Amino acid sequence: MKESFPCIKVEQPIGEFYLASIKASILRKFCFSRVASYDGSSVSGSQREINDARVNEIGRYLKTPDASIPNTIILSANYREDDSLVVEPNERWEYEDGKIVVPNSELKICSIIDGQHRLKGFDNIDVDMDLPCSIFIDLPPSMQAYVFSTINFNQKKVDKSLAYQLFGYQVDESDSDLWSPDILAIKISRVFQKDGPFKGRIRIIGQSSMNDSWTVSSASFIEGVLSLITPNSKNDKYEISKKGIIGYSGRKSLKRNKRYPLRDFYLDSNDLAIEMVLDRYFRAIERSFWNGKEPGSIIFRTIGISAQFKFLKYILEKELVTLNRDLEFDSMLNCLNDSDFPESNPIFSARTATTKLLVDYLKVACLSDKQYSKEEISPEILKIFC
Repeated sequence: MKESFPCIKVEQPIGEFYLASIKASILRKFCFSRVASYDGSSVSGSQREINDARVNEIGRYLKTPDASIPNTIILSANYREDDSLVVEPNERWEYEDGKIVVPNSELKICSIIDGQHRLKGFDNIDVDMDLPCSIFIDLPPSMQAYVFSTINFNQKKVDKSLAYQLFGYQVDESDSDLWSPDILAIKISRVFQKDGPFKGRIRIIGQSSMNDSWTVSSASFIEGVLSLITPNSKNDKYEISKKGIIGYSGRKSLKRNKRYPLRDFYLDSNDLAIEMVLDRYFRAIERSFWNGKEPGSIIFRTIGISAQFKFLKYILEKELVTLNRDLEFDSMLNCLNDSDFPESNPIFSARTATTKLLVDYLKVACLSDKQYSKEEISPEILKIFC
């Protein structure tokens, strides 16, 4: 069921968020919270365990005639419970004309950063009311956890050993060997925001956009970078910051994984090589696929940027280019200069497009029949090229 909520945009150093009034009954449909935990190899979630006594106390209070919850419930939209970014246009929350638009209120893609006990207090009582909400759009999980820790550190003691792993505190930020994948991805996003095809186009947390045409969220860019270097950024962060006999483990303690084609560069602290690959790929994309496209094109939306990162990963995994100083993508992508990307086709509308359709389009448009399997291509895409 589609919902929309009038809201007020607020700009603060961390970035933009939106103030809205939403019924508790509606919030409970699409919100989730996960307890922060560490199972010996993986850190997940960002919340404390539910305190049943506190929930019951809040529930009793909510049934009183003068009940009031004036403090905002802090939310982060467009991430699933497994921390994956939602890219499908018909699922994503968006800000439009003074409203937060929720395409499907049955989808649980809104994480509670702060306020889980207040909301859970409504579970077993026959009470409903408007609740003030602060809503972040595309706030990465690491930043969600940082906001949570900032709010709660001074109110109730949090396990610091867990907080250091979960909330991204760095023992020595100047030592790049201790940068976790998400820290590196954030730093690369800032480099690309200042120069190259994405100059002024990445909405960096804490900065305003410098471009009036099209922009992408920092989350979509960061997720794309991470997809090339790590299977699990949180686990890598934990392993890197393990304390050994002499200092901390660092990047070289991590396992190599051929499914993530730029991971070797990351483990060898060759961050410039990662930047070079991304720069050369997206400059070639800018000269070809982006050329002549309108700012509102699907290729400039979150789903489009995600597809272009996935296509890059496919190219690198299949070793269709050679990763050396002569690396270039123009010979592969030049065909996109002449292709008339069929945006009028209903399958590429904002309501129906999927990442796979866009990736499949790029495969068929740019690669030879021997470089992909027709069985893996969507029938809708094959029809376009018949």
